[in-house]
Formats: sequence, C-alpha cells, structure tokens
Amino acid sequence: MNFYIGSRFSNIEQVRALRNHLLNDGHTHTYDWTTNDRATSLDDLRAIGTNEFEAIKASDFVVILLPAGNSSHVELGIALGAGVPVFVHDATNRFDDVETTSTFYHLNHVVRLTGPLKDVARSITTHFAGTAR
Repeated sequence: MNFYIGSRFSNIEQVRALRNHLLNDGHTHTYDWTTNDRATSLDDLRAIGTNEFEAIKASDFVVILLPAGNSSHVELGIALGAGVPVFVHDATNRFDDVETTSTFYHLNHVVRLTGPLKDVARSITTHFAGTAR
C-alpha cells in the first residue's frame, strides 16, 4: 500500500524511523519530505507543496505524527477531503484533552494511535487486515 507521513520538521528522525518500518513491511512511500532542505523561496514552497499534495492523494493511507505543525494539519485535511484513511499517532495520548485535541482527530474514519512509535506500523497492518474481512 502507498503511504505518506506528515509531521513537523523537528520530528524528522521519528518520521524516518516509521518510514523504514513501513517500507520493511512492503509498503511504498509516495513522497519523502525529510530529504528536502528547508525552503528558501516561494518557488521552493510551491514545488514542495505540490509534491506533498499529489503524494497524499496517491496514498492508500496517511500517518500524522504528533506533535505536528500547521502544514501537517493541512495535510490531514487534504487526506480527509480525498477520502484517504488517516492514522494520527500521539505517544503522549492527549486525544482526550479537550483543550489540546483537534476536532478532526475524532472523526470516525481517523484512527488514533498511542504508545511507542515502533508499534505504529504493526497497528496499521493490523487495521487493514481487519478491514479486509
């Protein structure tokens, strides 16, 4: 299955670790933004945004790793609007804190994941195995 991972730049190592787990499980990464340098021009931003937008639409699922920035939440919205299943991971499990959670984390077709990052790939595989029945 094709996947995209969104998060903030400061989580780059966690994104890479999850990417590697998912690749090892046989999935295909649609776009790896972690290989980009920080954008220095509007043209750079436009090109990166276009690549990310197209990658999300071409994905069978999207993972958002929290904490995430504004762009990651735009990516969440693109996935939701395109009907792409979304997994949101928060190791600290703040999903039930009304003051800090997002409305969109609680939609029926968003899967909230907690616990160690190393368990995320297995949770995704298990989720899709359960929906294939």
